[in-house]
Amino acid sequence: KVARFSTTRLCGRLWCTALATGSREKDTALAHSTSCSIWPSSEMILTIVGAGNGGHVLAALAGSLPNVSVRILTSRPEIFGEFVSVERPGIGGGSTVTGRVDRIGADPAEIIPGSDIVIWCGPVVATKEVFARIAPFVQPSSGHTTYVGCLFAQGCIHLLAKKVLGNSVPFFAFQNIPWLCRTLQAGKRAEIIGRKEYANVACNRVNFVWLRRALEPCLGNVRMMQLADFASIVLNPANQIIHPARYWGIFKDWDGRPIDEAKIPWLYRDFDRTSAEALEGLDVELQHIRRALERETPELDLQGVIPLADRIMAQYQTQIADPTSLQSIIATNQAYSMAKTPVRKVTGGVVPNPEHRVVQDDIPHGLCVLKDIAEQLGQETPWIDLLIVWHQNLMGKEYLVDGRLAGRDVEETTALSVLGGTALSHIGYVETPGVPSCKL
Repeated sequence: KVARFSTTRLCGRLWCTALATGSREKDTALAHSTSCSIWPSSEMILTIVGAGNGGHVLAALAGSLPNVSVRILTSRPEIFGEFVSVERPGIGGGSTVTGRVDRIGADPAEIIPGSDIVIWCGPVVATKEVFARIAPFVQPSSGHTTYVGCLFAQGCIHLLAKKVLGNSVPFFAFQNIPWLCRTLQAGKRAEIIGRKEYANVACNRVNFVWLRRALEPCLGNVRMMQLADFASIVLNPANQIIHPARYWGIFKDWDGRPIDEAKIPWLYRDFDRTSAEALEGLDVELQHIRRALERETPELDLQGVIPLADRIMAQYQTQIADPTSLQSIIATNQAYSMAKTPVRKVTGGVVPNPEHRVVQDDIPHGLCVLKDIAEQLGQETPWIDLLIVWHQNLMGKEYLVDGRLAGRDVEETTALSVLGGTALSHIGYVETPGVPSCKL
């Protein structure tokens, strides 16, 4: 069943009304040799896949714009009505923004055709399945091109996109989600807790000039910055090291018995020294991998793989009360303040939740990917190894065996070697190494 809502929108072109700079002819001349045929004549059709926190926020912000038609593809279409609102859309807080949703449904055949941009807003662990569902409906045809992107990506996402979607589909991925947010009422209201100053984006076969002009207003004008390749996403100093360090720090001594939920610390605001020590170790190992890659593959652009503390400070700036250490940066970041530690309720209390995305995303599509690269570089990674082993035991999985990424469940990961990368340079590129197709 597809819900369609009647709407009247202003005339005009999105590319000239949103930011009104430059000309279509100039932008098209800058495009990749693959033709870009998605300049909308009246309105842009943005399809959001997934009904999570980010999907709610994007629907509200984009749907508030006069020349954007928002569609939502979700397994839960019944929770949505015609409007979605988001509170506190500015960095320092602002008025509530309400957006209109024009079409909602669970069948990609009824939602995706005709879309200009399709954005997956769900967990990394579900990306392969989602790509497989939408692939038949995003292929270039009859002069129309659909851009497919991920609001947040990890692992060798570009190689997964090539394998499942095909290399003719223009693909882009955000290095970090533009906002920290949460759903207040499913299908109705969401809240932006913290908004980034900018968001990095990597592209393949994409006209970034057009994408930026089309999408920035839909993000609440979070600035979009283009990455030269996908390497900074694969080696992103973010969730893939933050979450494993923190989850281990909280539950490393768990004895298997239910815990009083009142004793569970906040995920970030209670960030302790044990978690900080693990995170600092992961951060150091990540930087060692980066430096080794710079020697082995100088064609990769690894400028975005900066120490974690520097990355958080750059993106959140005035939202951090105490910048004196990595521990205090995380604990006093206003944008992080409302995140609760994911747990599963059981009789007598709560227990760690191995099905949550902080585990399912950040081990097979985070630390395992980094371990695969480190092995190819001959790098030792004691902290990565320790945390993979601890988490795989919690998950009932096997990725690491005797210090090698050779377990029975390795094929579930988005590691370079699993997705057919035959050279370290494929960490960054979909096509020929040294000729980045993402550059305009």
